[in-house]
Amino acid sequence: MKTLKVAGAIIYRDGRIMAAHRSGSHGHVGWEFPGGKLESGETAEQALRREVSEELGLRLTNMWLFDTVEHDYPDFHLSMDCFVCPLDEGQEPALTEHDRVRWLSYDELLDVDWLGADHTVALRLGMFWDQLFAAEHL
Repeated sequence: MKTLKVAGAIIYRDGRIMAAHRSGSHGHVGWEFPGGKLESGETAEQALRREVSEELGLRLTNMWLFDTVEHDYPDFHLSMDCFVCPLDEGQEPALTEHDRVRWLSYDELLDVDWLGADHTVALRLGMFWDQLFAAEHL
């Protein structure tokens, strides 16, 4: 089975994280953490900055690795490095690859139909929310 290496952004702002909905014109339909495939020679961090800039017009400055998720889809295996990315003030997403975004609080983490690997990330976020988003980390 083919392995796809990607990076995902857990974009955080004002006590909420961003969920982005893929419309279906670019792959699977559903809610995800924005990001994408690593290109040859790119680190996960470089790929994430590039993909989030292209897909949402956002500039990521600070980020730290939260987890690496392995997930089998029917036609490929996904290995996704997930980074917590506090969003700098004044930035708003511009949708190019997604048809909508939602800002989810802790209590709303499972209110969207996450894609498989992203669902795993959402569950893990729920377990560590307070520690991850404590003021001293942001």
